[in-house]
Amino acid sequence: MMPAGEERTAPAPCADDTLPISLSKVGKSFPGPNGARLEVLRDIDLAVKEHSIVGLLGASGAGKSTLLNIIAGIVKPDRGRVCICGARSDELNDWCAASYMFQDDRLLPWRTAVRNVEFALEASATPKAERVRRAREAFRLVGLDTFEDAFPYQLSGGMRSRVALARSLVTEPKILLMDEPFSRLDAQTRSHLHGELLRIHSLMAMTVVFVTHDVEEAVLLADEVVVMSPRPGTIREIVPIAPSRPRDPIEPEVAAYIRRLRALI
Repeated sequence: MMPAGEERTAPAPCADDTLPISLSKVGKSFPGPNGARLEVLRDIDLAVKEHSIVGLLGASGAGKSTLLNIIAGIVKPDRGRVCICGARSDELNDWCAASYMFQDDRLLPWRTAVRNVEFALEASATPKAERVRRAREAFRLVGLDTFEDAFPYQLSGGMRSRVALARSLVTEPKILLMDEPFSRLDAQTRSHLHGELLRIHSLMAMTVVFVTHDVEEAVLLADEVVVMSPRPGTIREIVPIAPSRPRDPIEPEVAAYIRRLRALI
């Protein structure tokens, strides 16, 4: 349902098929109290470069997860154009082009870890033997190959997050979308998984977009940080992060970025 007085217009074709993700004038509202509309996103323009890592940063209620869900095709925008790998998102056939890692691991407790990873391929026509091979390859990639036959209850929080990451990678996506994937982990485990993500990103040459409330996490991981304003969410500023990775938050140049982003939020 569109807000009163607005009409949905057909979005224009994608202008640049070299970008893995591009958004133009994207807006989204949801039903609010007393029949009013709650505007969550307004006029979002975003171009994500190939093989880059982009962080979506902002206060609670800024629309970061809604924006990620629009990119993923989970939520439809009311206005604007969303292009994935050069095709409009409403016309995209190859959804293996993008994979989504949720905030919680969403593992099925009755399946072993490797069968949880294999589950991501079961909706496709991939033969059983190929599904198993690729699931085991994904396990080796995240460093959990000795825990393939463990059940979720037998794994630590960090291990469960690695299984969820392996499940996101098993489809061999061009784009990895992550909604605060490490927020529930302790600092040491989170730091270790930051390193794993950067290593895997380098190996697979993916484009990564992730949501975070953690300014330090955004600076340590991202090539660019998209700072969003409070509702209705707009892009306040896009900040390129210059220092090469790995980055140490106590280094003066890195610490300066952390201070700058905190001030913007």
